[in-house]
Amino acid sequence: MQQVYTDTFEHTFDEKGRITVPREWRGEGFESVLDVVPATEGFLRVYPGSFFAAKIQQLAGASFEDPRRRVLEKLAPLIQRVKSDEQNRIMIKDKLRKEAALTKVAVLVGRFDHFEIWDAAKWKSAAVEDASFEQVMREAGL
Repeated sequence: MQQVYTDTFEHTFDEKGRITVPREWRGEGFESVLDVVPATEGFLRVYPGSFFAAKIQQLAGASFEDPRRRVLEKLAPLIQRVKSDEQNRIMIKDKLRKEAALTKVAVLVGRFDHFEIWDAAKWKSAAVEDASFEQVMREAGL
């Protein structure tokens, strides 16, 4: 069963740049290996390790000149692979925290198949608070 990430959680980074993965996201299907990538909008996206592994596996037999492979290879230097420790924390490198302008307090936002890490102040200004569940369901055609 694949892990589903929902809800939002406020957590703090410790002095080593570690942040705890919420207990609610560590149930059945939780992968302790995660891939962290910067988003151009100023936050981090975090995917289960199997997400990119599946994409790479699709290209395993492709030649080095295959355009799909060349595009996928451009992602490799941008991804930080992390493994949660015994306390279920992941360590985010300084470089990525700075790119996303993350301070000590962060908000982890579930996005079903991945989650995002936002600076708490930036999340508060970017979050859509006025939308109701019913409104969003209608907009999604559900």
